[in-house]
Amino acid sequence: MGANPVSMGPIPILIALLLAQGTGSVYSYNLSITLVNGASALDCADQYSPCYALLNQNVFKDCPGQTAIIESVIFNGTSAHWETYYDLDGNPLIRITGEGAIEPYQNATVTINFRITIDRSTPEIDPERAGEIFDIPRELRDEYPLAGIWDLSSLEDPDELFEVAESIRAGEENVLLILQRLIVWFEENMVYSYNNTTPQTVWETYSRLSGDCDDQANLFVMFCRIYGIPAYTAIGPIYIPGQVQSSSDQNLQFHTANTGWHGWAMVYVPSLGGGGAWLPVDLTYFGGDYLSNGHIMSESWERHITGAAFYRNDAAVLIEYINHDHISEYSQMRDAIIGSDCLWVECHAMSPVAGPIGAPDAYAMLVIMLTIAAAVALSIWAVQRRRKKHPSL
Repeated sequence: MGANPVSMGPIPILIALLLAQGTGSVYSYNLSITLVNGASALDCADQYSPCYALLNQNVFKDCPGQTAIIESVIFNGTSAHWETYYDLDGNPLIRITGEGAIEPYQNATVTINFRITIDRSTPEIDPERAGEIFDIPRELRDEYPLAGIWDLSSLEDPDELFEVAESIRAGEENVLLILQRLIVWFEENMVYSYNNTTPQTVWETYSRLSGDCDDQANLFVMFCRIYGIPAYTAIGPIYIPGQVQSSSDQNLQFHTANTGWHGWAMVYVPSLGGGGAWLPVDLTYFGGDYLSNGHIMSESWERHITGAAFYRNDAAVLIEYINHDHISEYSQMRDAIIGSDCLWVECHAMSPVAGPIGAPDAYAMLVIMLTIAAAVALSIWAVQRRRKKHPSL
């Protein structure tokens, strides 16, 4: 449950990358995006051009428990020149340089190969050893304000959300027990719903009491920040051996093999006596989850942390939503691609190199890759055939 691709929209790496079960696991990940252009040239310098989106891609970063290597970047079959830069939240991207435009009726393909190593251990959680809100350093709390996705101006009625937040907390100061109350509220009130376009706003998720994994994570982070607890949303793929999926959003096509996009909250929990740790809170895809009338429930609230895909499935971290409004950015890019005369075909496949349990064998992986390749070729052939019959398209 909750393992469908998250609604990220089509900007840099819109559905991608890896993971698996166990610790010390290594994964090979392949991203391939083909842009089938229409009758208009695409300016690659225009920030909201499909060409710009093609040439600027999010990449995995090194972070606690994860190291990432870019093994190759290919543009139209040739090794590409590229440079690294960072967004306002410190997420790394690469920019493929030296390409000015994509001419009418041209195809352009970017292929990026990654190798990710993930090594994490599941922590023990004990409310009696957890600190209270006032134990969190002021400077750390100040780094996670109500900004970006969580800006109060995005809420139709901020007072209502603050009142609900305080009613859930009910005066509790112990950070881990506050998380427990929040988790129970989400289980009892939120219904899982999936869409493959763009994430909902925090207010939409709250007012509808429904959303997919990243939607619910964003609302959870909102409550934490209202309390003064540092929190942010992490986005990345989980490893699902043997799963092959295809979806479309108008002229956007996505094909994935052995992956499913996911989103979860990361929350800072202080310890008694000083220090603290960042813990995942997974609301929709964790060990022991079950569905009850649309609500994703747990056997015990702790499973949202100790059974999180972050540990159980080696969820890879691609993007962290901290203080920048990524939702608006993704929506603008998606609208730009949908409004263009082109076809965007994006394919993701991953395979374990070492460590995971239940990994597909080489033959199964070959079948998966051939299936995806056939789907892409059929999509491109259909567009080109239609244009031959109707040159005005």
